[in-house]
Amino acid sequence: MGLSKARKMQKESNTTGSFGNVALAGGYLYIYLGDTLLHIASIPVPNLLGEMNRDTEVANQDEFADESGCYEFLISIYSSAAGIYWELENYPEDENILSQLRYEVKINEY
Repeated sequence: MGLSKARKMQKESNTTGSFGNVALAGGYLYIYLGDTLLHIASIPVPNLLGEMNRDTEVANQDEFADESGCYEFLISIYSSAAGIYWELENYPEDENILSQLRYEVKINEY
């Protein structure tokens, strides 16, 4: 695998993610930069009345920045009958910052 392809795959793994459980009562996506909690984003409740998976998808977008305000982010979170998927839409190009990002999903109990 080429170096540029490996970097692209690493970047994608730090800017996207998924969780296979359905958020029947919503939940929260905790976003960390290293060991520091960067942001808590809301995971929406999917539209459970949808007939097909794509009809159940509900999205949420959050904008946030690091503590210093130097790095700005925009995340989209999609919740459906198939689970949860998130993607950073806007983020710094600094690979050192991206490599420190990690996510934790906490689904509300119903």
